[in-house]
Amino acid sequence: MRILLAYDGFDHSRKALEEAADLGRSEAATITIVSVVPEKDARASKSGGHRWLAPHAHLDVAKAHEFLRERGVEAEMKILHGDPVEELCKEAADGYDLAIVGSRELGRLGELIMGSVSRRLLAEMPVPVLVAGKSVSVQQEPVA
Repeated sequence: MRILLAYDGFDHSRKALEEAADLGRSEAATITIVSVVPEKDARASKSGGHRWLAPHAHLDVAKAHEFLRERGVEAEMKILHGDPVEELCKEAADGYDLAIVGSRELGRLGELIMGSVSRRLLAEMPVPVLVAGKSVSVQQEPVA
């Protein structure tokens, strides 16, 4: 099983990382940790030479990689640049079986209020998506 783990280092990504670790151990999966740097978040030097340089993306992905390695799960790391949904969907179309993303949970227990990225991924992802929240996780198959 090939798993794409969307990871941005924020707290809501932690549950997605834990789900990926569990699946990686039980399914002997191949995991690719992906962070997407939107253009608006990229740094630039005065000369413009550092366009698309993620402020902390490489550190976030490395921490996730170490978390998985400590649990006996092998993983690859990738940093992509552009619109997060578009880039994750393109990556997923390259032969992945499952995408795992995090979600914030707001409100009552069990009620997921997903951000715009999570909602778009559920609608556009070409592979099944597991949206992992702090207390609830939801898996959805592709619509088309």
